[in-house]
Amino acid sequence: MTAHAMTPTPATEAPATPTSTEAPAAPLLDADQAGDLLDLVVYEQVLGCIDLDELYHLEQSLALSATGLPGISHQRGIELAKLMLDRAFRRLPDDIRTYLRAVEALACNGCELCEQEACDAHGTRGPAGSRRGPRYKT
Repeated sequence: MTAHAMTPTPATEAPATPTSTEAPAAPLLDADQAGDLLDLVVYEQVLGCIDLDELYHLEQSLALSATGLPGISHQRGIELAKLMLDRAFRRLPDDIRTYLRAVEALACNGCELCEQEACDAHGTRGPAGSRRGPRYKT
């Protein structure tokens, strides 16, 4: 045996499990904090779907275009661009809901034509005998 070898030590007992008399751990967040955190996360996800750089460039372009009109100062062009975008922003909630309802209404529940298009897109054939020629509207 070498000088560095250690003698085995007896196995120690596992730490005692908590007894039922101990209080459960407190939640990390209370209900209001959890709701606020969820709102923030959803907001950030929605904001991530918006191209803020493109909106900035649009505002700059509108301001520059407005400033090019006779009698419109630089400051007035900036104000006009902001007002125009603000008007468009106010329309968004209703327009987005209308769009989402329309997309939902167009959702297909697996009709034969959609299944065929999916097969064609993946380069596979559907069930035997399901191959058809092109469809023409008459």
